[in-house]
Amino acid sequence: MDPELAALGEFGLIDLIRQRAQQRSPGTILGIGDDAALLAIPAGGGLLVTTDMLLEGIHFQWRWGRPRDLGRKAMAVNVSDIAAMGGRPLYVLLGLAIPLAGPSLTELEALLAGLEEEAATYGVTLVGGDTCSSRSGLVLAVTLLGVPPPGDAVLRSGAKPGDGLWVTGMLGGAAAGLLALELGLRPGAPWPADIARPAWLATEEEAAIQAAMAVHLTPAPRLAAGQALVGCATAMIDVSDGVASDAGHLCTESRVAARILASRIPIHAGAAAMARLTARDPLDLALRGGEDYELLFTTPADPRPTLAEIAPGLAVTRIGEVIAGQPVPRLARADGREEILAGGFDHLRVSG
Repeated sequence: MDPELAALGEFGLIDLIRQRAQQRSPGTILGIGDDAALLAIPAGGGLLVTTDMLLEGIHFQWRWGRPRDLGRKAMAVNVSDIAAMGGRPLYVLLGLAIPLAGPSLTELEALLAGLEEEAATYGVTLVGGDTCSSRSGLVLAVTLLGVPPPGDAVLRSGAKPGDGLWVTGMLGGAAAGLLALELGLRPGAPWPADIARPAWLATEEEAAIQAAMAVHLTPAPRLAAGQALVGCATAMIDVSDGVASDAGHLCTESRVAARILASRIPIHAGAAAMARLTARDPLDLALRGGEDYELLFTTPADPRPTLAEIAPGLAVTRIGEVIAGQPVPRLARADGREEILAGGFDHLRVSG
């Protein structure tokens, strides 16, 4: 174990976290320091609770990026869940399992600083958590609490036949970024000398690959968009496992089918570049890659007010429609072929 971290000890680390945690939520009656946090929950509403884990060797590698960015991502992926329900995040709990072989105290401080920076962006207060040692890699377990919008949360279960199916932003960037990192490319670094640079790779393609790595390492949850869509979106989910998988969840919960047009999928430029570089299908990266943390949502066929009026400047693409039928998404290709859209990331399914 890092000598500085060993000298600090578990309770010294907890004190360090407590000193860094800034109170941003007025409902924090008592945060870090007692057996449990004491929080005031706004009257008359429910409570949104979500949790995500990031495991070394599964979700990240230390060599890929900065510890600060890892802390930011741990917070961001949870905020994305609150965004998908139109809610407002308030409080966060952090569980840390630290391997004896690392990281260093300096790296942990950078990670905590990144988490606090992201928390500050969304007005979230760190109110507690847990620490322990790990016999494998680093584990971050983040639980985020928030409140739904006035009225009710936007659920996955409200889509109806005839609704339009939309997505924010571009898709496939995170998957492309992961491919780039696995290949040996690094954010902000020049093209490695030991990796053949294809003749077709222009400056704009290389910039797009850099942008894709940023999408993977530091995703930007669509909190403002999710809140703006309250009252317009009939159902919503964040794109964490890929459109193929997440559209399937939405169809299952709403008991509807969906027709997705392949020609309408907004593919990230970095996904197009990495697909060419690694002989993959860019559409597959966009539909099945996951971790884009965009919002997939449905609206009435002709929403009033329009999406442009609801969220000016928000990049959204209508990629299909909700239809009656078996609760699965279907992909309609330009040549007229139509197939069940399956796949997406599944932690417990081994690919062949």
